[in-house]
Amino acid sequence: MRAEYGKLDKKVMSIWECCELLNEVVDESDPDLDEPQIQHLLQSAEAIRKDYPNDDWLHLTALIHDLGKVRNLPQFGGLPQWAVVGDTFPLGCAFDESNVHHKTEAFNMSNSSISNIATEGDEAFLAPEMNAFGRQFRDYDVESERQKSVEEFYRLQHINQTVDFVTKMRAEYGKLDKKVMSIWECCELLNEVVDESDPDLDEPQIQHLLQSAEAIRKDYPNEDWLHLTALIHDLGKVITLPQFGGLPQWAVVGDTFPVGCAFDESNVHHKYFMENQDFHNKNYNTKNGIYSQGCGLNNVMMSWGHDDYMYMVVKENGSTLPSAGQFIIRYHSFYPLHTAGEYTHLMNEEDKENLKWLHVFNKYDLYSKSKVHIDVEKVKPYYMSLIKKYFPENLRW
Repeated sequence: MRAEYGKLDKKVMSIWECCELLNEVVDESDPDLDEPQIQHLLQSAEAIRKDYPNDDWLHLTALIHDLGKVRNLPQFGGLPQWAVVGDTFPLGCAFDESNVHHKTEAFNMSNSSISNIATEGDEAFLAPEMNAFGRQFRDYDVESERQKSVEEFYRLQHINQTVDFVTKMRAEYGKLDKKVMSIWECCELLNEVVDESDPDLDEPQIQHLLQSAEAIRKDYPNEDWLHLTALIHDLGKVITLPQFGGLPQWAVVGDTFPVGCAFDESNVHHKYFMENQDFHNKNYNTKNGIYSQGCGLNNVMMSWGHDDYMYMVVKENGSTLPSAGQFIIRYHSFYPLHTAGEYTHLMNEEDKENLKWLHVFNKYDLYSKSKVHIDVEKVKPYYMSLIKKYFPENLRW
């Protein structure tokens, strides 16, 4: 690594350009940070500047101290988080016991050649004591820290997801003018996305997609449409990338819910809806709101995110994926419905049939996130054949 990165041949840019580029990086080892990285840098620098006004070198040091995290980005080599962030320690001497989770260092580095690809009878790869969200080496109450960031995420989501906002997003992204590419190209592009609302996933996104798809394929071998649905269900998360508009996480991921009617109390952190402008709108704050009982979910506006966007992509590009597959894509994050059993008064008969398949899918979506790596090249031909069967070669996104 020192030899490779010592070449300094990745990019030529100014310090400030690098500060702005750092906003694309999410530090999975930091449970306290959900602001853009440049906010953290400036907060540190300004706090020091206040207490040590004459030490300008220290102000600048605070601004630039984390810029090396850009090595996590594809254009800088795309190093994994464990090679970019987290506590550091000397090599070439004994690992001191003050290192957190000291026992994990007992594994000799020569073991790094062990394949992470699971073979038959091999259930997991070498990752001792690893928390699945990349906070594996922090010796504090992870759950309470995680809860703070999750709650802040839903506070922002619940305040900002309004009828007006959803209407604007559907109009903007309904143009499908962001990019033309294939389904598989989007699968690979999704690896650049980190879902901050997901505490279980620190693998490349394509691994989660294939883990879900392969788990379903094993139990439902004849439902090829369901295998493909599992592969593509999260592709809409690309709208968090700059080339797709760079939407904030609260407008991309997290649980979804209808807008235009009362916010059911089954929604997590329901209290924050009180700050949503629609909460006090008499047209929107009744059980049915602007809808009628049994109108069908297709006629209901959902909070904007990757689910609804990917549904648009599937529908408008003329996919032949069955209705149940499209339903899964559109509502897989609608936990108040498929887990809490609320909002059923808005469903029609087709929704009720499709919900049965969503219940099947949800089990695999939640619980297939594992450390068993899928050999992408081995399974790719099968999924490419399904893509060819149900989609055109290139899609508008």
